[in-house]
Amino acid sequence: MHVCNTPALIDHFDVSKAIVVVIDILRATTSMCVAFGHGAKLMVPLEDIEECRSYKERGYLIAGERSGEQVEGFDMGNSPYSFMEEHIKDSKIAITTTNGTRALKAAQERNAREIVIGAFPNITILGDWLIEQNQNVCLLCSGWREHETLEDTIFAGAMAQKIRMHFRPYQDTTLMARTLYKNANTRKRYFFRNSSHFNRLVHLNLQNDVKYSMRRDTQNVIPLLIGDELYDIAGVEDYKAYKKELLAKQLT
Repeated sequence: MHVCNTPALIDHFDVSKAIVVVIDILRATTSMCVAFGHGAKLMVPLEDIEECRSYKERGYLIAGERSGEQVEGFDMGNSPYSFMEEHIKDSKIAITTTNGTRALKAAQERNAREIVIGAFPNITILGDWLIEQNQNVCLLCSGWREHETLEDTIFAGAMAQKIRMHFRPYQDTTLMARTLYKNANTRKRYFFRNSSHFNRLVHLNLQNDVKYSMRRDTQNVIPLLIGDELYDIAGVEDYKAYKKELLAKQLT
C-alpha cells in the first residue's frame, strides 16, 4: 500500500497491478459519493469543460467547477448539496472539476487495475471492500493543481489506518499520511480550517461544503470506474461480472 500525494507523482508508482483510490475531499469525490447515494445511475468524469458541456445534448445533467466556482451554463457546480436534489435519482451526470477528474484520468492513463472513489462519506464501506479484494492499493490524492493538500492526505492516512493490518509492508508516504491523520484526528476542524483549499472555499462562502465533507459514512456507496464511466458497485455480488457486462454494452 502506498500514498501518492499528487497526480504529478503518479509516474513514480506502478499502478497497473493496484486498486487506485482517487481522493478529492474538497470536493469532487465527496460529491460523487453523494450523487450515487442519491440514486445517480452513472457519472462520466471529464477533464475538458467543452466536452462536458456537450453531454447536455445527450440528456445528461452536467456538473462543472473551476477554482471552486460553478461553470457558467452548467446544471451544477461541485457542491455535495447540489447532488442531494430529487432530480439526481436515475440521472446520468457528466462532471468536470479542477482536480478530482484530472486525477481520475491520470490513474486511467497509467492503466490502473481498478479505480474507485474515496471520501469520508464512504470510508468504511470502501475500506472493507479494499480488504476483501486483497490487492495492492494506491491512495491517490488529487491535491490542488498538482500540489499536495492537507485534507486529501488526512483522508489517505485515515484509510491507511483502517486497512493497515491487511496491507503490509507499506511505503514511507503511507506512514507519513497515517502520522498526519493521527495528529489531525482529534483536531480535524483545526487542520481543515488552516488548509489552503478551505480558505479558498470560505472566500466563496462554501463553509457548509467543508463541514459536510468531514462527515464519515453518510453514503453507502463504492463508485468504480468501468470504461469511462463511474458506477456504484455497493451490494453487487460479483462486481467483475458486472463490470464485464457493462464494458460489453459500452462497446455496442
